Formats: sequence, structure tokens, C-alpha cells
Amino acid sequence: MKLIPLMTAAVVLSFFQLSCKKNEGQVAQTEVSGQGEASAQEIGISSLTSGWTQTAYTYSIQTPHDLPQSDRYTYASGQHTFWIYPGDSPHTPTSNSGPRSEFRMKNDYLLGKHQFEGDVYIVPGSTGTDVMQVFGGVTNATSFMMKVFSANNGTLKRYGSQTLMTNVYSRWIHVNVQHDADNGKIYVYLDNTHVGTFDDRGQATHYFKCGTYNIEGNRSETRWKNIKYWKNGPIGVL
Repeated sequence: MKLIPLMTAAVVLSFFQLSCKKNEGQVAQTEVSGQGEASAQEIGISSLTSGWTQTAYTYSIQTPHDLPQSDRYTYASGQHTFWIYPGDSPHTPTSNSGPRSEFRMKNDYLLGKHQFEGDVYIVPGSTGTDVMQVFGGVTNATSFMMKVFSANNGTLKRYGSQTLMTNVYSRWIHVNVQHDADNGKIYVYLDNTHVGTFDDRGQATHYFKCGTYNIEGNRSETRWKNIKYWKNGPIGVL
């Protein structure tokens, strides 16, 4: 892959995202340019991506199959906005899953070291909603879900069990999720703080998702920006 300067990559990323189009299945796809290995100082976030290689990816947007995509998802000025309601249909007519408006990164993998990075803003009232996933597992359909609940001004949990962070409503939170698929471990960092290491539930085809999936309240909404995909770096290093 040809390496390009970071500022140029940002311009290319913006261009591609603004030019995405829907197909007949209400799926928006964007080719996102990656760049070579970047230091923490270059990206201005943390050491969590130092030694990793930023990698190009494509993605789709999954929304209720019986609505225009724009009824549950928008993209503007680098920000993806996702929202759902309790009565929403699934993303396909044959699915029995819950309501969703989600970004599905097409980075399918079985082994190796992979990292999701992005910034999320969770709107108050969002509850019982998965905001980020590592899909794929043997004992379950997913390896990891980060789910928001309304307690304590918004609480992020792994599924409905381990608490990862409280007071999450109405502010931007930086998210890094590292998956060591070779050793079956997932490392989760919020605002550059390690909040948990978890087993990945078995080797399967994995990929990353974010947005809104499932709902227990009246309306759930999240906003995501700066979504990046990194590969083959040091796991569990700050």
C-alpha cells in the first residue's frame, strides 16, 4: 500500500466519506484510505496506536429495511449519527434481530491483531443499546459488546455485566478496542484508560461495528467520528 502523509490522508478520508452512495438495499459503502504506521505524537491521541499500521477498509450502514436510510442515519462534517426507536424493523426482512442503525466495518478476519478506534457521543435517554461490537464468536454471535444503560448519567458496560465507565452522556469519549485474535483476548480502553480485558468467546470470522443496536428506552442515539482501523501492533500497551 502506498504511504501518504497524514494530512493528505485526512483529506482523502473526508472526500470518500462525503461521496458515499446508497444501493438498493439501503447500504452506504465508502472506501477509506489508510496510511502507514503513525506515532502517538503524529495522531495526537495516545500511545495506543503507536507501532500499529492504519489500514484501509470499506463499510456498510445497516438500518431498518422498510425505511429510507436517512430516516435513521446521517453523515455530515465527519460525523456519523445513528438513532433508533423501539418499534423499528430489523435491517433485513428475514432477520429476527432488534432495531439497529449501525456502521459495519468490512474488515473480516480470523487471526491477527486488530484495533478499532473512534470517538463516541451518547445522547441522554439511550439505554439498553449496544454502541460498539466485535462481531464473531463460537459460544455467542459476538466477542464483545459495549452497551449503554441510563444509570449514573449513562453507564457503559460489557454486555450487561462489567461496568466500563459511568457519566457517559453528553460528552465525547475516545474508544480503543484491541483484539488479539491469536490469543483470544480483547483489551478495552476508554479515554486512554484501560477498563478491561476479556476473553473473545472463540475463533470465528470477526469484524467491528458501532452505532445503535437494540433499545430499552424511547429513543437511542449515538454519534461517531474519527473511526479508524489499525493492524499488527503491540497489544495492551499504553
